[in-house]
Amino acid sequence: MPQILSPSSSASPRSLRCLTAVGAFVALAGSAGAAWWLWAAHPLPPPSPPFVFRNGFEDPTKTDDLFPGDATPLKKAPHQAIAVSPGNTVAVTTERAHSGRNALKFIAAPFDGKKTSEADIEREGLRFVKGDDVWFSAWYWLEGTSEASTVFLWDLESTALRNTPGRRLFLQNGEMVASDLGKWWTAKKFRASEGAPKFPKDRWVEVKIHLYLSDGADGRMQVWQDQIKVLDEAGKTLPRAKTVYDRMQVGVTANTGRTTAQTLFVDDVVLSNRPL
Repeated sequence: MPQILSPSSSASPRSLRCLTAVGAFVALAGSAGAAWWLWAAHPLPPPSPPFVFRNGFEDPTKTDDLFPGDATPLKKAPHQAIAVSPGNTVAVTTERAHSGRNALKFIAAPFDGKKTSEADIEREGLRFVKGDDVWFSAWYWLEGTSEASTVFLWDLESTALRNTPGRRLFLQNGEMVASDLGKWWTAKKFRASEGAPKFPKDRWVEVKIHLYLSDGADGRMQVWQDQIKVLDEAGKTLPRAKTVYDRMQVGVTANTGRTTAQTLFVDDVVLSNRPL
């Protein structure tokens, strides 16, 4: 009598492998669909409305006048309060000013090897997102003839992300401007253009920055010193697609040199999402 085989017993190992592969593909497709749904359910932040912020520091007569409470547009970062960082100061001064009578004076002690030395002010409550342009300008006076390749001058940060990453402007070896995506290690550093001049000392210099925000290769950063373009680079300017930059810091945002204090004056700060 001929032997009757059940459907299951007639399945070959190859058929079983095919069925397993199809099942795995279906599961993977389902996972991808769920991930896409979660992404679509949290769309990119909408573009920011136009705004411009200006401060020439003419109204304050002492440092505390800059920080009266919730209504002020500028305030000290809590981790940079003088009581926390001995030797570092932020003060309104008439010692020198680019326009009017007042400017801000920042003194940052050398790095002690443990905690970065900072003396700056910050503007919170900002909203810069992917696809936005950031325009910044200010007048800087970096004092003295000591080595300054360890000085950071400007930060744009996201306080929602751990370690508050963001684009920073600093002086590289040779004292030309450069930029990194601070505390976000996968992005390249932007370097000064070939032949760019050093950052001037003991005189006022206008620094203008333009950022086009993107987490991809189409991001862009441009920097001018006294209307001369000294940096023009493309690449990541935003840590993630949905990152919101909400804080700007101006001053000696970091002094990583171990031997020399840095003194900086800043005046006539302007920040906008439209060309200046």
